Amino acid sequence: MMPGSWLTGSLILLTGIAFIIFLVARLIPRTNHDKDTVALLGVFTVVAVGLIVLGGFLSLGSWSSAMGMGCW
Repeated sequence: MMPGSWLTGSLILLTGIAFIIFLVARLIPRTNHDKDTVALLGVFTVVAVGLIVLGGFLSLGSWSSAMGMGCW
């Protein structure tokens, strides 16, 4: 069984990756790229990258503390 922080971090990481794939595969090609759309796609991209960073931090941070390599 995975500890709670590993599971939470992994799910957040997978959500961010799925959001990036959705943006690249579906949303970006179907837009007409006016100023408002570009700004909204930028916000969506920042949110997706933030989810990836947060998920990686949670899952890898708990991994390093589980292995005894936590911050001193």
